[in-house]
Amino acid sequence: MNDQPKFEEIRILGLETSEDEVTPGRSVFEEDQPGNDLPPWTDPPATSSSSDEWLEEEVPRWADDVPEEHESQQPVANLEDSSATSFFETETTQASSGISGEFNPPILPPEEPLPPLPANEAPMQEPNQDGKGGKRRGRKRENSSGEGRDMPIAIITGLALGALVLIAFYLGAAVTMVVATFFLVLAAAEFFMAVRRAGYQPASLLGIVAVAALNLGAYWRFEAAVPLVLLLTVLFTFLWYFTGVDREAPMLNISVTMFGVLYIGMLGSFVGLMLKDANGIGMMLAAVLATVGYDTGGLVIGRIAGRTPLAAVSPNKTMEGLIGGMAVSFAVTVLVTGQITPFGDTPGDLGSAFVLGVVAALVAPLGDLCESMIKRDLGIKDMGSILPGHGGLLDRFDALLFVLPATYYTARLLDLFGG
Repeated sequence: MNDQPKFEEIRILGLETSEDEVTPGRSVFEEDQPGNDLPPWTDPPATSSSSDEWLEEEVPRWADDVPEEHESQQPVANLEDSSATSFFETETTQASSGISGEFNPPILPPEEPLPPLPANEAPMQEPNQDGKGGKRRGRKRENSSGEGRDMPIAIITGLALGALVLIAFYLGAAVTMVVATFFLVLAAAEFFMAVRRAGYQPASLLGIVAVAALNLGAYWRFEAAVPLVLLLTVLFTFLWYFTGVDREAPMLNISVTMFGVLYIGMLGSFVGLMLKDANGIGMMLAAVLATVGYDTGGLVIGRIAGRTPLAAVSPNKTMEGLIGGMAVSFAVTVLVTGQITPFGDTPGDLGSAFVLGVVAALVAPLGDLCESMIKRDLGIKDMGSILPGHGGLLDRFDALLFVLPATYYTARLLDLFGG
């Protein structure tokens, strides 16, 4: 038993003390001591002998005191370099290009009137910004001399149109309603075709239906039908673009669609509102006579004595023609309409006709100039060509669209409705 070895100690794995001592400032992977030890952290920092003078002082200094040769004062890049110039030119071109793609509607009318176009020269067409020839924005140049109309044809067309309207008045409110709705539908079709040629994408079919529905609804259900039809038009116009029938610029094209409905349908619905009343034919006849007086007087007096241009949006019109048209409209309304029910129940009772004459003389030029502004913005001379010598129906009835609500509310104010 004495031959067995004695255990000197018991060693537990994992608890042995390391024989290597770690020296501060020395890597544990290095065998030798480092040649240059780091100074203790309590010593003040040593300043390097750099050529930068601004680093030698411990206090902060302003940027103006930094030497010019310091790297912080050197430009990052030279803007005169060809690569930098091409970069900024590309960005500027893209930013100023406006609406990209083929959709390029006119946003603002020209600042100055377009020069006259010779009679034997075709209308100019300006390509879109993308240079494609598929969609073009027509720019018919207006003839500022005002001699583009064939007067004999224009007179014959005007007499035929007037005869048709008088026959409809004679046959009663129902026939007048049908004829008026037909005219409004054609005027709406002209408008939407014109804005489509200019590059917009309105919901044309929906707009035409809404124009007809406004007039028919006003005749059948009076004023309560107008807001209902407008509400349905707004909803269906949103659905028109939401479902993808037309996809380009929905916000802009919804606005154009609703503008056409309000301009032609809303103003035209006063036909149905007046014809609903027993005195509706007399109100319609008063509105038509006041408008015809303004158009005829403005044309004749403007051709005879017109010298002073009226506005840039309508270079054919003159100040003399405007004043003459207003005077003739007032005279026709007082002398002729004053003999027609309800504005002249008895001969010589001219009070109501006088009020309507003043209102119509002020409103008719506004309707005429507003339509000229729209055409100027679209770059066209006429909305259509359905009426030889006159252009389109909207060109002939532009002032009437404003006179209709003026006549309606004048009759309301004077309590001329028969019930």
